[in-house]
Amino acid sequence: MKSGFVNLVGIPNSGKSTLINKLVGKKISIVSQKVQTTRFCIRGICNVNLTSKLKSQIIFVDTPGIFFPKRRLEKAMVSSAWSELNLTDKVVFIHDVKKKIDNNTKEIIEKIFQIKSDVILVLNKIDLLPKEALLKKISEIENLYNFEETFLISARNGSGCNKLIKYLAIKMPAHSFFYDENTISDLPQSILASEITREKLFRNLNQELPYNLTVETQKWVINTDKSINIQQTIYINKQSYKPIILGKQGQNLKRIGTLARKELQKLLGCKIHLFLHIKFKKNWMDDPSKYSSVGLNYNA
Repeated sequence: MKSGFVNLVGIPNSGKSTLINKLVGKKISIVSQKVQTTRFCIRGICNVNLTSKLKSQIIFVDTPGIFFPKRRLEKAMVSSAWSELNLTDKVVFIHDVKKKIDNNTKEIIEKIFQIKSDVILVLNKIDLLPKEALLKKISEIENLYNFEETFLISARNGSGCNKLIKYLAIKMPAHSFFYDENTISDLPQSILASEITREKLFRNLNQELPYNLTVETQKWVINTDKSINIQQTIYINKQSYKPIILGKQGQNLKRIGTLARKELQKLLGCKIHLFLHIKFKKNWMDDPSKYSSVGLNYNA
């Protein structure tokens, strides 16, 4: 047996969450166009049969996008991403081929190399770039850094992902499996449910929605018919956000609740009764419990 940890790092919106969902084969990390959607580290487990006698387990760690933070929550997120680098066997830097290798990106890559010398490069969204432009991008980034290996993928359609999985599976150290073979993530279902609702808020309210809201699952009750009652609170830090989320006659919140409920039913395989409440809490971003519950360091 082989088993080890692989850290997926990159700047915000490089496609890390889409990739981990594709590699694991099931949705465990939420995805939206808003930057810094992923707020904490999420582990996804992928089991690979290399030969009839050799199995490998890869524990992918989806980290928050790395950038230069200003606010407390941002600092905690980025600190979480950096701290994982020291704990993993392999580091994969994911870059969106449509984006420039700007000075910020260079600074981040150089810092990663200071921590880990053998970094794997994954160039994502190759389906969105013409071949000539793609070749130019590959040459540009490979001339700057000595990556262990380069993979060209599309996390959205899965192109190139099998090659990446096989390479990483072989590179894992000899070790018994850390997780049961039926486990795909260590994320508690209550937190996944909160994340699904937060994703629906981000996706359906777009630019109108403030980034600094959070969702918490307050109650999780399994009924006699195996259905689940889930009560969630959407925390906002300005009263003016409430009518945006509610919409006219509560239509926005109703639509978001329906979308979240349907996805949760699909993921959990049972009937879901979802109840959403909006609560104004001015300083929720300064509440240590909101950080510790998802493994973030309040004092980062």
